Amino acid sequence: MDIYEKAAGILLKAKKAVAFTGAGVSAESGIPTFRDPGGIWEKFEPEEIGTVPALLRTAKNNPDLIRRFLLDTVKVFEKSKANPAHLGVAKLEALGIVASVITQNIDGLHIDAGSQTVFEVHGSLFRARCLSCGQRFPLDRAALFKRAHEALDDEAGFRIENMTRILPSCTCGGLTRPDVVMFGESVQQLEEAFQATTACDVMLILGTSGVVYPAAACPEQAYRAGAKLIEINPRESCFGPIVDVFIKTSAATAMPLLMQLVESR
Repeated sequence: MDIYEKAAGILLKAKKAVAFTGAGVSAESGIPTFRDPGGIWEKFEPEEIGTVPALLRTAKNNPDLIRRFLLDTVKVFEKSKANPAHLGVAKLEALGIVASVITQNIDGLHIDAGSQTVFEVHGSLFRARCLSCGQRFPLDRAALFKRAHEALDDEAGFRIENMTRILPSCTCGGLTRPDVVMFGESVQQLEEAFQATTACDVMLILGTSGVVYPAAACPEQAYRAGAKLIEINPRESCFGPIVDVFIKTSAATAMPLLMQLVESR
């Protein structure tokens, strides 16, 4: 049986499927991965920007590095758009096949694509968190990018204080930070993700290496609970021994083909 036919058959029999996605899905929207060649950690050292203390230290000692990191990030994210993998997952949810999405990505593209139930275990770049009261609130993409360019574009006139103007203040008056998980910080919505994982009967794994824990435990947990696993990835991952179907190509390439089969039945 063709692997796409087999995957479609498994999805069509699912009562409650879950999609689990990683950086490979975002890479197909033009967002570099952290660890792969050409990724974030090839340009910037984790020891300089990977934690809040490191950011503060680098901001004091090398403010231009922070400016370049932030500006590079802004330029990448403002060009990114949901790709066929995001759209396919959203369509599976609309069809009642996928109940939720667990993503390790911080780009919000699953939500842009139309997915309704998304657990962002590493947070979201488009949500702010107050440093005083802890309140979280969504950020408008266009407004965020505009403020970022105003603060970062002028290399000669850049001052580290400019960074405080990129994000809006909280209603309590406190300063805010992007609600993303940095090294040493706890992941978000992990309990909800694990609940969805243990309750699913099919897990669709897209574009993840499976090396970043605790999120990477989700497929293993689904497998132990009896779920069937479908993986789409151009590279072998850690999940090979436990997946029922492995489609060795990019998620953006595979999902339209898979959706044609699902929707034709």
